[in-house]
Amino acid sequence: MKVLPKGLYGITVRGWGHDHATSAKLLLEAGARIIQYREKEPLSAREMIAQAKKVKELCESYGALFIVNDRVDVAYASEADGVHVGQEDFPAGIARKMLGDAIIGVSASTVSEGVKAEEDGADYVGAGSVFPSSTKPEERILGVEGLKQLVGLVKIPVYAIGGIRLEHVRMLKGLGVSGVAVISAIFASEEPRKVARSFVEEWERE
Repeated sequence: MKVLPKGLYGITVRGWGHDHATSAKLLLEAGARIIQYREKEPLSAREMIAQAKKVKELCESYGALFIVNDRVDVAYASEADGVHVGQEDFPAGIARKMLGDAIIGVSASTVSEGVKAEEDGADYVGAGSVFPSSTKPEERILGVEGLKQLVGLVKIPVYAIGGIRLEHVRMLKGLGVSGVAVISAIFASEEPRKVARSFVEEWERE
């Protein structure tokens, strides 16, 4: 089993006054040591690869892991540490054949999806939404009980995502998750760097 960083799972954004590189730098400066490049607009592969490479360079300078969301081709071309796929993307097994020993993460919005991700060879699960999320309002709600059940059933790391606020961190850590993925709570705030650091510190607090 690969050893993945615990704590804040950073996800880059293009919005709220940031681009992928600036949002990645902000998260890295705050202490995140795993960063996912996430681009949902229909950009060309070349544009996405160029953006991904900038984020990868930043991750390397901070000793952080670099993950590409959805796009196995962009992950391969940017020499990412891994890829994160959803239920409608490349299956984990095919992503593994394409990327070899890279980190493979899989989104799961149900307990059964999370268990199957492990069976398919995923290295970690991104589980949620735990709470209603402003960035994915249509997302099914896994809920705290579903998250707790999933953590107890799989041996691979589980990162919680979806509607997570600072006051949720201690409770989620207590359930045994490896970290929390946060977007809007950080980037929709007036001081995103400060808020991101608060998430890191809250996770590290004994």
